[in-house]
Amino acid sequence: MMRKYPHPSPLPEGEGAYTVLSRLTLVLLPLLLTACPDEGPLCVEEQTRCGEVCVDLSSSSSHCGACGVECSATEACVEGSCRCRSGATVCGGQCVVTSSDPAHCGGCAGEGGTACSPEQVCEQGQCKAACTLASSVRCDRSCVDPGTDAFHCGACGNVCPDVQSCRGGTCTYDLVAACFNTGQVVGIQAGPDVKGPAVAVGTSPQSVARMQDVLLVLDASMRLLQARLSDYGELPARNTTGLVPNQLLVRDPYVFVLNSTSNTLQVLRRDEEPSGGPGPRFSDGITLTNVGSVNFGANTNPYGFTESGSDVYVTLLGNLQTDPSAGGKVARVSMADPTAPGITDVFTLPTGEALKPFAGRTTVPAPAGIASHQGRVYAALGNLDPRDFTVGGPGFLARIDPSTRAVALIELGEGCLNPFWVVSMGERLLVSCGGGTTYDRNFNLIDVRGTGLVLIGADDRVAASLALRCPEATSCPLPSAGRFSVVGNRAYVGDNNAGRVFVIEVVGDSLVERRGFGPGAEPPILACPRDNKPSLVGDVVAMP
Repeated sequence: MMRKYPHPSPLPEGEGAYTVLSRLTLVLLPLLLTACPDEGPLCVEEQTRCGEVCVDLSSSSSHCGACGVECSATEACVEGSCRCRSGATVCGGQCVVTSSDPAHCGGCAGEGGTACSPEQVCEQGQCKAACTLASSVRCDRSCVDPGTDAFHCGACGNVCPDVQSCRGGTCTYDLVAACFNTGQVVGIQAGPDVKGPAVAVGTSPQSVARMQDVLLVLDASMRLLQARLSDYGELPARNTTGLVPNQLLVRDPYVFVLNSTSNTLQVLRRDEEPSGGPGPRFSDGITLTNVGSVNFGANTNPYGFTESGSDVYVTLLGNLQTDPSAGGKVARVSMADPTAPGITDVFTLPTGEALKPFAGRTTVPAPAGIASHQGRVYAALGNLDPRDFTVGGPGFLARIDPSTRAVALIELGEGCLNPFWVVSMGERLLVSCGGGTTYDRNFNLIDVRGTGLVLIGADDRVAASLALRCPEATSCPLPSAGRFSVVGNRAYVGDNNAGRVFVIEVVGDSLVERRGFGPGAEPPILACPRDNKPSLVGDVVAMP
């Protein structure tokens, strides 16, 4: 399927060339509209102008709920209200960190905790004469680990903003969602599952990745943009990509970019070293140089890739509008020398009757997401009818054994149509199913069947399935599961329709909806709201 428009999911049911044109118009229209300028910045949807800045009042700790309302250092803004940050507890009406606060060491003083004597420090909830752990640094009378402490990240008193975590002495969110339609990126803290403020970066961010203390943002405008990891403020450094850049992978000092319509895998290299001492490592961004590329051939439409040792495996989705035979494959690319990458093997995926087409349907394999797992490679296999791009058969995973070149199919069950993304979880795999979708001429999703997640056990059999659907008797925007990432035992699933992120937890051999519409679930994270218009979460990426 040819990607003549910047959208990461296969064409929905019932769409033809006119819909492709209208969808492209939907993407470009905001860029074409102009208006008389007003003093101050012009804020994007769901943001408010506070003085000379645009802010998200639902999650900005500097403007929480209203302009000028600032949360304390131990608080974060959640849904427009200041609440205690993760790791902080309410003691005497204030949020304190009982693991290191000498006034409330181990808990609120008088309520299970202790007020340490003036000559003592507090370390891991205990009053001591001095800091004793090898990882501890003394900050006043608190013993903290500057590599992981969000209240003293990298140095005493350096508080990570909003709901960020501290990793290796650098403040970062646990996950970042790319808001394709609103031109923003949004950080998410795993566990509490709360989002930080949306920040404008580019025009149509498709995916993101971390490199040192810089966030790389792959934008559909054929640009690889850069932003500070601390606050996502855009940096001047940027690179040009191919047509419809689709996925991004960082293996420092190299960056791999997959360009779907250009049919290429682009390799860039960081050629400069980070600055030493305190402060940003790359204050103006990272200089990246093109050092290699692979061309997969016309109409191959490379879509997703995964690493395995010194190789990269790439799904070739194909161009259903022009030449379906160019797709339905997985290419193996050697990256032993990233400056001279080369295709070393191509695996042709099963087709025809092997895909068990529905009655009256003709199907071709359309692989999208791909994962390396237990020495094999697994591709999420869309099963599409090339005549009208509808779902032509049940969903499958294609399992490839690189050592024997054997290719097998794993059927995902009747509830999974159009498998889309796949991620390894220990001994198991998790697959998202985009579903059989129907859109109207205005690109409103009016029907979806078979969308959700499937858990594959260690025996390569379906262990559990979970359908994503709106509550009965409601008019909520229909969900369509897209790309996702895993943190611990939770999957953060981007929505192809309404800008949401669903949180699904793996509990034993079950899938439990923690943020969504299932029984007992909290509402999904509204990462990319857009005034009841279609809003694609281009990707949800876990930050290393």
